[in-house]
Amino acid sequence: MAESSSSATTSHAHPAFPFLPPPPSSRRHTAQIPTKASDILTAISSTDSIGYVQHVLIPSLQPLVDGQPFEGVKLKEKERQRLGEETLACQGEDFYAMPDADVMRMSAGLVYIISARLNSFRTTALYNDELLNFAVRLCSLGDSSQMLLIPKRITNLAWGLLRLAQHLNKVSIAVPALQSLIRLSCQREHFTGVYAAYLEACLISKNFEAGKYVLDQMFLEVRIASPTYLDVLTYFHHAGLICAALRDYGKAQQYFITAVSLPTAAASAIQLACAKRAILCQVLDTGKRVAFPKYTSHNVTRAVDKYAQVYVDLAKEYEAGKSKAVKEIAKKPDFAKDCNQGLVEQVLKSITRRRILQLRETYSRMTINDLVARVGPSSQETVETITAILGEMITSGAISAVITPGTTPATSIVSFTDSRPDYTSAISTNSLAQVNLIASRLEAELAEASRALGASKAYLRKQANILETGGKGLSGAGPGGKGRSVNDFEELMAAEDTAGPTEGAGTRAKGPGSNYADMGF
Repeated sequence: MAESSSSATTSHAHPAFPFLPPPPSSRRHTAQIPTKASDILTAISSTDSIGYVQHVLIPSLQPLVDGQPFEGVKLKEKERQRLGEETLACQGEDFYAMPDADVMRMSAGLVYIISARLNSFRTTALYNDELLNFAVRLCSLGDSSQMLLIPKRITNLAWGLLRLAQHLNKVSIAVPALQSLIRLSCQREHFTGVYAAYLEACLISKNFEAGKYVLDQMFLEVRIASPTYLDVLTYFHHAGLICAALRDYGKAQQYFITAVSLPTAAASAIQLACAKRAILCQVLDTGKRVAFPKYTSHNVTRAVDKYAQVYVDLAKEYEAGKSKAVKEIAKKPDFAKDCNQGLVEQVLKSITRRRILQLRETYSRMTINDLVARVGPSSQETVETITAILGEMITSGAISAVITPGTTPATSIVSFTDSRPDYTSAISTNSLAQVNLIASRLEAELAEASRALGASKAYLRKQANILETGGKGLSGAGPGGKGRSVNDFEELMAAEDTAGPTEGAGTRAKGPGSNYADMGF
């Protein structure tokens, strides 16, 4: 019986799985760190697939960028990285006449070399038009699938190209090149430092319309491209300047306030510049003083109170309708020193417009002569200037009114009408659909963020500590939970990047102990 049972069990057993067949013979690549220009070019020219780029080329070139081959030498980390960049630049190797097909095939490797040259050649004769032209070619011909694998290096390329274009006084060339680079290497809703470089190119070349290409985005991913804190500050600062230059002061104020309210351990020069410009843009948009979000760092608000008081005074007097006081404050040298004289001049020009808007709330119709009288004698406006200003406001849509000619220009009648938007129009319908889409995306992102926050051990530990101490003391505050006062929001959010200057940007955001001058735009 035992034998019968055994034979029956054996007969129903699953046959052994066969061994997998050996993979087809192919060239096997291993990532080795090249230390000579010839080895680097050989590794790059061997590019034959996206797999090679991802698993061999990038793992072999990135350690060189980090200075790993020089770790045995008694040098500081930055010095080792500098030597790595110099090695990667492959000085003496000329490949600028490379065919377009090879530029596309070897895109990732060439991005490493060209970005290294843009950094290492700055003080040499090789920092020239030939390098700029090839960098522009690379931005236009690069393989998108390869460029998406090296977002941080792409940021270096963008800033390096812009700085070389500035050096050669050819920034206008950089704008279309960087726009092409964005199209090939940046994913929608992913923040990258390339956007900041692109906006800076638009500002320097005064190509403000082109700057709209990277505005009005909803960034849901901020880690993949490894942007620095300074990249984020620079983007929102420059975005605000672009909108201000286009006279969209409401949107400009929103961008500036976003920069001001970013979590930080110390107020930076850019944040102070944004705060000053937010105050002016709010005056131009609504005629009122700006109110910064409650979660704005106390360090920033203290800096604003200390270094931007003249801006606060101007906004206060403007809101009170004291045009004479506004004009006196506008004469102070602070505005020109901060490169904000242009915005202040717009504020002065807007006094009459703001007064007309206020009168519109009281009167439905009046003659031009009455309008001149009620605008105020201190404005020194005439019938001709008021008529011209009204025409501009009607044309731009700032006010809805009809001017009925009289026997003389002074007796012409202005009839103010209600400007009610047509919510049934195609524009309104499309806008509503877009807003609904954004709202649904944000709802999903907030739900996911809430889930992740609820699963965070650090967050739960912090909340438990707050409940135990009644919010009076936090871990790390000192013995017994007493000591410094900590802002919950600032503690939870990332603090300002203190790792050093952003690669390519060249300078760090300055703290309260340094120069508070703005970016110079």
